[in-house]
Amino acid sequence: MIPADALTPPHDPLAPVRIRAWLPDTAANQAAAAALRDELERFAAIAGSGLGLRGIGELAIRSIPAEEWATTWRAEFPVLRLGRIVIRPPWSEHAAEPGDAVVVIDPGQAFGTGLHPTTRLALAGLNRWADAGLLAALPRDGAGIVDVGTGSGILLAAALQLGASHGSGVDIDQLAVDAARGNLERNGLSARATITLGSLPLAHAAPLVVANLVAALHIQLAPLLAAAVAPGGRLLASGIFTARADETIAALRAAGLTLVERWGEGEWVALELTHG
Repeated sequence: MIPADALTPPHDPLAPVRIRAWLPDTAANQAAAAALRDELERFAAIAGSGLGLRGIGELAIRSIPAEEWATTWRAEFPVLRLGRIVIRPPWSEHAAEPGDAVVVIDPGQAFGTGLHPTTRLALAGLNRWADAGLLAALPRDGAGIVDVGTGSGILLAAALQLGASHGSGVDIDQLAVDAARGNLERNGLSARATITLGSLPLAHAAPLVVANLVAALHIQLAPLLAAAVAPGGRLLASGIFTARADETIAALRAAGLTLVERWGEGEWVALELTHG
Protein backbone atom coordinates (compact mmCIF):
# COMPACT_ATOMS: atom_id res chain seq x y z
CA MET A 1 0.00 0.00 0.00
CA ILE A 2 1.38 3.43 -0.97
CA PRO A 3 1.58 5.85 1.98
CA ALA A 4 -0.62 8.93 1.86
CA ASP A 5 2.37 11.22 1.32
CA ALA A 6 3.70 9.23 -1.60
CA LEU A 7 2.97 11.26 -4.69
CA THR A 8 1.95 14.81 -3.86
CA PRO A 9 3.30 17.50 -1.53
CA PRO A 10 1.22 18.83 1.39
CA HIS A 11 -1.93 20.58 0.16
CA ASP A 12 -1.76 24.34 -0.02
CA PRO A 13 -5.35 25.68 0.03
CA LEU A 14 -4.19 29.03 -1.36
CA ALA A 15 -2.27 27.66 -4.35
CA PRO A 16 -3.83 28.02 -7.82
CA VAL A 17 -5.59 24.93 -9.15
CA ARG A 18 -5.78 24.01 -12.83
CA ILE A 19 -8.24 21.38 -14.06
CA ARG A 20 -7.91 19.79 -17.50
CA ALA A 21 -10.30 17.39 -19.19
CA TRP A 22 -10.16 15.60 -22.55
CA LEU A 23 -13.52 14.69 -24.09
CA PRO A 24 -14.70 13.36 -27.46
CA ASP A 25 -15.51 16.25 -29.80
CA THR A 26 -19.26 15.67 -30.03
CA ALA A 27 -22.16 18.11 -30.23
CA ALA A 28 -23.32 17.07 -26.77
CA ASN A 29 -19.91 17.73 -25.22
CA GLN A 30 -19.62 21.08 -27.02
CA ALA A 31 -22.99 22.11 -25.54
CA ALA A 32 -21.93 20.90 -22.09
CA ALA A 33 -18.69 22.89 -22.33
CA ALA A 34 -20.60 26.05 -23.28
CA ALA A 35 -22.95 25.54 -20.33
CA LEU A 36 -19.98 24.99 -18.03
CA ARG A 37 -18.42 28.23 -19.20
CA ASP A 38 -21.64 30.10 -18.34
CA GLU A 39 -21.72 28.53 -14.87
CA LEU A 40 -18.10 29.38 -14.20
CA GLU A 41 -18.69 32.98 -15.21
CA ARG A 42 -21.60 33.11 -12.78
CA PHE A 43 -19.49 31.72 -9.95
CA ALA A 44 -16.67 34.08 -10.87
CA ALA A 45 -19.09 36.99 -10.42
CA ILE A 46 -20.09 35.62 -7.01
CA ALA A 47 -16.44 35.19 -6.03
CA GLY A 48 -15.82 38.85 -6.78
CA SER A 49 -18.75 40.06 -4.71
CA GLY A 50 -16.98 39.88 -1.35
CA LEU A 51 -18.29 36.48 -0.20
CA GLY A 52 -14.80 35.09 0.36
CA LEU A 53 -14.78 32.65 -2.57
CA ARG A 54 -11.59 32.17 -4.57
CA GLY A 55 -11.29 33.68 -8.04
CA ILE A 56 -12.17 31.58 -11.07
CA GLY A 57 -10.28 31.95 -14.33
CA GLU A 58 -11.64 31.76 -17.86
CA LEU A 59 -12.52 28.35 -19.28
CA ALA A 60 -10.39 27.63 -22.34
CA ILE A 61 -11.76 25.18 -24.90
CA ARG A 62 -9.66 23.83 -27.77
CA SER A 63 -10.37 21.19 -30.36
CA ILE A 64 -7.48 18.78 -30.94
CA PRO A 65 -7.40 17.12 -34.41
CA ALA A 66 -7.17 13.36 -34.30
CA GLU A 67 -3.77 13.31 -35.99
CA GLU A 68 -2.41 15.81 -33.43
CA TRP A 69 -3.85 13.86 -30.49
CA ALA A 70 -1.60 10.90 -31.32
CA THR A 71 1.56 12.93 -30.68
CA THR A 72 0.60 16.07 -28.71
CA TRP A 73 1.33 14.39 -25.36
CA ARG A 74 4.97 14.05 -26.38
CA ALA A 75 5.43 17.79 -25.83
CA GLU A 76 5.15 17.07 -22.10
CA PHE A 77 8.50 15.23 -22.24
CA PRO A 78 11.25 17.59 -23.44
CA VAL A 79 14.98 16.93 -23.48
CA LEU A 80 16.25 17.74 -19.98
CA ARG A 81 19.77 18.62 -18.87
CA LEU A 82 20.72 18.06 -15.24
CA GLY A 83 24.43 18.74 -14.88
CA ARG A 84 26.23 16.27 -17.12
CA ILE A 85 23.13 14.11 -17.40
CA VAL A 86 20.86 14.61 -20.41
CA ILE A 87 17.48 12.84 -20.38
CA ARG A 88 15.71 12.52 -23.70
CA PRO A 89 12.67 10.57 -24.92
CA PRO A 90 13.20 8.19 -27.86
CA TRP A 91 11.56 10.55 -30.38
CA SER A 92 13.84 13.52 -29.61
CA GLU A 93 17.39 14.09 -30.78
CA HIS A 94 20.25 15.64 -28.82
CA ALA A 95 23.61 16.85 -30.06
CA ALA A 96 25.77 15.50 -27.26
CA GLU A 97 28.56 17.67 -25.93
CA PRO A 98 31.84 16.22 -24.57
CA GLY A 99 31.18 14.67 -21.18
CA ASP A 100 27.41 14.37 -21.63
CA ALA A 101 25.81 11.30 -20.09
CA VAL A 102 22.80 10.84 -22.37
CA VAL A 103 19.98 8.64 -21.09
CA VAL A 104 17.06 7.67 -23.34
CA ILE A 105 13.90 7.07 -21.31
CA ASP A 106 10.57 6.02 -22.77
CA PRO A 107 7.86 7.60 -20.56
CA GLY A 108 5.71 4.59 -19.80
CA GLN A 109 3.95 3.18 -16.78
CA ALA A 110 6.97 3.26 -14.45
CA PHE A 111 7.97 6.29 -12.37
CA GLY A 112 11.07 8.17 -13.45
CA THR A 113 11.27 10.54 -16.43
CA GLY A 114 13.33 13.36 -14.90
CA LEU A 115 10.34 15.68 -14.62
CA HIS A 116 9.61 15.07 -10.94
CA PRO A 117 11.73 16.91 -8.33
CA THR A 118 12.60 13.68 -6.51
CA THR A 119 14.16 12.24 -9.66
CA ARG A 120 16.03 15.48 -10.37
CA LEU A 121 17.39 15.54 -6.81
CA ALA A 122 18.61 11.96 -7.17
CA LEU A 123 20.22 12.77 -10.53
CA ALA A 124 21.94 15.75 -8.89
CA GLY A 125 23.35 13.33 -6.33
CA LEU A 126 24.66 11.08 -9.09
CA ASN A 127 26.34 14.09 -10.68
CA ARG A 128 28.04 14.72 -7.31
CA TRP A 129 29.25 11.14 -7.15
CA ALA A 130 30.54 11.33 -10.72
CA ASP A 131 32.39 14.60 -10.05
CA ALA A 132 33.94 13.04 -6.94
CA GLY A 133 35.11 10.02 -8.95
CA LEU A 134 33.01 7.58 -6.91
CA LEU A 135 31.21 6.03 -9.88
CA ALA A 136 34.34 5.49 -11.96
CA ALA A 137 36.13 4.02 -8.92
CA LEU A 138 33.62 1.21 -8.42
CA PRO A 139 35.31 -2.21 -8.46
CA ARG A 140 34.68 -4.31 -11.55
CA ASP A 141 33.47 -7.23 -9.44
CA GLY A 142 30.87 -7.28 -6.70
CA ALA A 143 27.52 -5.53 -6.49
CA GLY A 144 28.47 -2.25 -8.19
CA ILE A 145 25.78 0.42 -7.79
CA VAL A 146 22.31 -0.72 -6.68
CA ASP A 147 19.07 1.16 -7.39
CA VAL A 148 16.36 0.25 -4.88
CA GLY A 149 12.88 0.90 -6.27
CA THR A 150 14.31 1.39 -9.74
CA GLY A 151 11.07 2.35 -11.50
CA SER A 152 11.93 3.27 -15.10
CA GLY A 153 15.61 2.53 -14.43
CA ILE A 154 16.53 6.17 -15.06
CA LEU A 155 18.89 6.48 -12.07
CA LEU A 156 20.69 3.22 -12.78
CA ALA A 157 21.08 4.12 -16.48
CA ALA A 158 22.38 7.59 -15.56
CA ALA A 159 24.93 6.11 -13.14
CA LEU A 160 26.20 3.74 -15.83
CA GLN A 161 26.42 6.52 -18.40
CA LEU A 162 28.32 8.63 -15.87
CA GLY A 163 30.99 5.97 -15.52
CA ALA A 164 29.81 3.20 -13.19
CA SER A 165 31.11 -0.11 -14.53
CA HIS A 166 28.03 -2.13 -13.61
CA GLY A 167 25.03 -2.25 -11.33
CA SER A 168 21.58 -3.61 -10.63
CA GLY A 169 18.06 -2.46 -9.94
CA VAL A 170 15.27 -3.98 -7.91
CA ASP A 171 11.56 -3.17 -7.81
CA ILE A 172 8.43 -4.79 -6.40
CA ASP A 173 6.38 -3.89 -9.52
CA GLN A 174 6.66 -6.13 -12.58
CA LEU A 175 5.67 -3.21 -14.84
CA ALA A 176 8.63 -1.25 -13.48
CA VAL A 177 10.96 -4.22 -13.97
CA ASP A 178 9.86 -4.55 -17.59
CA ALA A 179 10.17 -0.80 -18.19
CA ALA A 180 13.64 -0.63 -16.63
CA ARG A 181 14.87 -3.58 -18.67
CA GLY A 182 13.53 -1.94 -21.82
CA ASN A 183 15.23 1.35 -21.03
CA LEU A 184 18.55 -0.32 -20.27
CA GLU A 185 18.35 -2.10 -23.61
CA ARG A 186 17.39 1.18 -25.30
CA ASN A 187 20.62 2.70 -23.97
CA GLY A 188 22.81 -0.27 -24.82
CA LEU A 189 23.39 -1.01 -21.12
CA SER A 190 21.79 -4.43 -20.69
CA ALA A 191 25.14 -6.20 -20.51
CA ARG A 192 26.26 -4.01 -17.59
CA ALA A 193 23.18 -4.22 -15.37
CA THR A 194 20.47 -6.54 -14.16
CA ILE A 195 16.92 -5.75 -13.05
CA THR A 196 15.10 -8.09 -10.69
CA LEU A 197 11.63 -8.29 -9.19
CA GLY A 198 11.85 -8.02 -5.42
CA SER A 199 12.89 -5.82 -2.54
CA LEU A 200 15.31 -5.59 0.35
CA PRO A 201 17.32 -7.24 1.83
CA LEU A 202 19.96 -7.54 -0.87
CA ALA A 203 21.99 -10.70 -1.25
CA HIS A 204 25.20 -8.64 -0.99
CA ALA A 205 25.91 -5.15 0.31
CA ALA A 206 26.94 -2.59 -2.31
CA PRO A 207 29.42 0.30 -2.20
CA LEU A 208 26.85 2.71 -3.67
CA VAL A 209 23.08 2.49 -3.17
CA VAL A 210 20.41 4.78 -4.61
CA ALA A 211 16.85 4.78 -3.25
CA ASN A 212 14.20 7.18 -4.54
CA LEU A 213 11.42 6.21 -2.14
CA VAL A 214 8.85 8.09 -0.10
CA ALA A 215 9.79 9.12 3.43
CA ALA A 216 7.59 6.49 5.05
CA LEU A 217 9.46 3.73 3.23
CA HIS A 218 12.88 5.20 4.04
CA ILE A 219 11.89 5.17 7.71
CA GLN A 220 10.36 1.70 7.59
CA LEU A 221 13.26 0.20 5.62
CA ALA A 222 16.06 2.13 7.34
CA PRO A 223 17.75 -0.97 8.87
CA LEU A 224 17.57 -2.81 5.54
CA LEU A 225 18.84 0.21 3.61
CA ALA A 226 21.77 0.51 6.02
CA ALA A 227 22.51 -3.20 5.63
CA ALA A 228 22.45 -2.78 1.84
CA VAL A 229 25.35 -0.31 2.02
CA ALA A 230 28.77 -1.90 2.39
CA PRO A 231 31.10 -0.56 5.11
CA GLY A 232 32.59 2.68 3.79
CA GLY A 233 29.86 2.87 1.16
CA ARG A 234 27.25 5.54 0.51
CA LEU A 235 23.48 5.85 0.26
CA LEU A 236 21.71 8.42 -1.91
CA ALA A 237 18.15 8.80 -0.58
CA SER A 238 15.51 10.87 -2.39
CA GLY A 239 11.72 11.17 -2.41
CA ILE A 240 11.48 12.79 1.03
CA PHE A 241 9.17 15.66 1.93
CA THR A 242 10.92 18.52 3.71
CA ALA A 243 8.44 18.13 6.56
CA ARG A 244 9.64 14.55 7.13
CA ALA A 245 13.34 15.06 6.47
CA ASP A 246 14.43 15.21 10.12
CA GLU A 247 12.41 12.11 10.94
CA THR A 248 13.94 10.26 8.00
CA ILE A 249 17.47 11.34 8.92
CA ALA A 250 16.91 10.19 12.51
CA ALA A 251 15.76 6.74 11.34
CA LEU A 252 18.74 6.30 9.00
CA ARG A 253 21.15 7.48 11.69
CA ALA A 254 19.64 5.04 14.16
CA ALA A 255 20.29 2.30 11.60
CA GLY A 256 24.00 3.18 11.56
CA LEU A 257 24.34 5.69 8.72
CA THR A 258 25.96 9.13 8.94
CA LEU A 259 24.57 12.17 7.13
CA VAL A 260 27.04 13.79 4.71
CA GLU A 261 24.93 16.19 2.67
CA ARG A 262 21.35 17.38 2.28
CA TRP A 263 19.88 19.34 -0.66
CA GLY A 264 16.38 20.15 -1.79
CA GLU A 265 13.98 21.44 -4.39
CA GLY A 266 10.64 22.92 -3.37
CA GLU A 267 8.91 20.54 -0.96
CA TRP A 268 11.43 17.73 -1.52
CA VAL A 269 14.77 16.74 0.00
CA ALA A 270 17.56 14.33 -0.92
CA LEU A 271 20.24 12.97 1.38
CA GLU A 272 23.69 11.47 1.08
CA LEU A 273 24.79 9.21 3.91
CA THR A 274 27.79 6.99 4.59
CA HIS A 275 28.05 3.65 6.34
CA GLY A 276 30.89 3.61 8.82
